[in-house]
Amino acid sequence: MPALTDIIEAGRRIEHHAPWRRAVVTSKTWSLAVEQLAAGRWSLLGLWGEPDRVHMALLDGALNVGVISLDCRGGRYPSVGQHHPPALRLERAAADLFGLAPQGLPDTRRWLDHGQWGVLHPLAARPGGPAASSSYRFLAAEGESLHQIAVGPVHAGIIEPGHFRFTASGETVVRLEERLGYVHKGIEGLMAGAPVDRAARLAGRTSGDSTVAYSLAFARAVEAALGVTPPRARFGCGR
Repeated sequence: MPALTDIIEAGRRIEHHAPWRRAVVTSKTWSLAVEQLAAGRWSLLGLWGEPDRVHMALLDGALNVGVISLDCRGGRYPSVGQHHPPALRLERAAADLFGLAPQGLPDTRRWLDHGQWGVLHPLAARPGGPAASSSYRFLAAEGESLHQIAVGPVHAGIIEPGHFRFTASGETVVRLEERLGYVHKGIEGLMAGAPVDRAARLAGRTSGDSTVAYSLAFARAVEAALGVTPPRARFGCGR
């Protein structure tokens, strides 16, 4: 079984990437990492794109964390979700934003793009569009005595809008599918080139019910990039 550290060492190392090491790998090595995910040996921490490149953050069995990147020739790359379903929505999001096409992806429906942006693949090197609005095809469920319950996208709370489609047989839910992206803010595009103080405010506005989580994650990322360790506040029953 290959180690994540070995895969990164064998790739083209990206210097000054913190806190974890990153390397650009070949398509063969990318597929090898996908095999480890599919077998349950590694865990997927994240998958995201940028123009002409896709990235995965991984955790291996020895608790090593690393990032591998793959150049997408012609905007294509081997799908992770084809073999590891947790990557499906992440790949669909990267397809909507960057126009990256995962080869073999079993679900190619738009995830974030509802056809209302006025542009197709807004973060691609060459955005297109505008994209035509189309109805969303929810997955079908077959069987006797099935009924559907639609919830959202408007909710009586601070959670982000989302539509949830329940298919049930009595009290048994046989399928639950959701659609998000109703108020996609374009945070990724606004973050590019933004000063740290403005980017920090953007991070805190990513999701209304997760302000502290996103703000803390961004602060930690900036600290790692700059190589600084600021003093932390201490809480407790001091005397």
